[in-house]
Amino acid sequence: MHSGGLALPGRIQGGAPGSLASGRIGSRKTITVAQLAERTETPLIDVRERSEFASGHVPGAVNLPMSEIGDLLHELPDGAFDVICQLGGRSARVVEALEARGYDATNVEGGTAEWIAEGRAIETPAS
Repeated sequence: MHSGGLALPGRIQGGAPGSLASGRIGSRKTITVAQLAERTETPLIDVRERSEFASGHVPGAVNLPMSEIGDLLHELPDGAFDVICQLGGRSARVVEALEARGYDATNVEGGTAEWIAEGRAIETPAS
């Protein structure tokens, strides 16, 4: 059901990954960072690049970068999961693409930046 690559909405053929062909992003499930903080049993996928993730992420998040996610679909949870990025744009595009493939994914509006702005704790990898 979930095999093969992942075509991300808004990618311009031959353009940079994640380039927007239009400003419209289809309807998808979303939650706020406050709602995310209450969801202790739902896996969280962070689609920021590895260096962004390493600089600080929501505790418990698993890093599957947007630029690599098409090759990492086998690492996605079987059930419902949340998707976060820095501000919410990349994760929204990933959620839209994953929903089209049958995944139960929810976008986190405001992303990691909003999480931090609300004074919530972040994790950084051990040195």
